[in-house]
Amino acid sequence: MKNQNKRERILDAAQELMETSSIRSVSVQKIAQNAGIGKGSIYYYFSSKNEIIEAVIERSYFRVLDEAQTLVASQAIGVFEKMKIIYQACLDSSIEFKRQEAISSFNVQQQSALIHQTFAQVIISRMQPILADIFRQGMNEGILCCDYPEETARIVLMVLTVTLDNSLAPTDAGQIRRVLSAFAQMQEKTMEIPKNTLDFLAVNGAEKSSLEKERPDKEQEEKG
Repeated sequence: MKNQNKRERILDAAQELMETSSIRSVSVQKIAQNAGIGKGSIYYYFSSKNEIIEAVIERSYFRVLDEAQTLVASQAIGVFEKMKIIYQACLDSSIEFKRQEAISSFNVQQQSALIHQTFAQVIISRMQPILADIFRQGMNEGILCCDYPEETARIVLMVLTVTLDNSLAPTDAGQIRRVLSAFAQMQEKTMEIPKNTLDFLAVNGAEKSSLEKERPDKEQEEKG
């Protein structure tokens, strides 16, 4: 911890506590003590305990979102390719979240409902303005229709996160694929996107969900 900046020390301390205690019992005071700093110093970096928890989750699972943000900033990449990058980032983040959750401690799994909710909130808050700008670019170029880019971006991300999370209404990979296929078709028709442009969404989403479901069992077999 000595070589890390204070913000990282705070996040490390919070993550350690989250792995051994319930989130409800973790306080800013406990995080400060675990980080070896004064409680007042924490508020220089974070306004609340919830903001610290969000930052821990964001740091753990959203490397692919950072990469996606960098890519879509390029003027050399077309609108539909940018949409694919954002959607793929949501898929990859969801899979990494599930992978880490599967190998996490019992305490983390017990409080997973709150972590799932925070995970979805962070994806939506980070990706909504970026996706909305992509829709606006498409409108300006005359290659798609979207009267409400901000709201449409939010709807798209909410559907993706809920479907890929698969904890609110659990289902199998086949059903996930059908839902994502229907969702891709809805977007293509309502936004006048060329047919089959979003086919990757159903294929990649279902395949990754299927692989992720099998992985814990395979890991247990290998350990045994």
